[in-house]
Amino acid sequence: MDNSFWHAISNTPSHMIRITTQKEKNGTVVTIDGQVVESDLGEIRRVRKSVTGAVVLNLRGLDTCAVGGVRILREWLRAGARLQSATPFLEMLLKEPSS
Repeated sequence: MDNSFWHAISNTPSHMIRITTQKEKNGTVVTIDGQVVESDLGEIRRVRKSVTGAVVLNLRGLDTCAVGGVRILREWLRAGARLQSATPFLEMLLKEPSS
């Protein structure tokens, strides 16, 4: 049984985003692919609120991410989500700034 759900595909000509969730034994994997722009942030927030329990973020297919998207992803990680995969550059952006 496939437990994955497509949450959104942006249809703006200049970019595309796909958000999927996959329920697994120990939690939910949230995968975000494409190019996140400011107009996508509401959908990412909605998905975050809809997912309960342990969350794993798979951002391997995320090509670009607006500043607001980086903030939302940082907040999600601070709240306990685990980063499964991301590009080295995105991993660097998601790390908390040094105090």
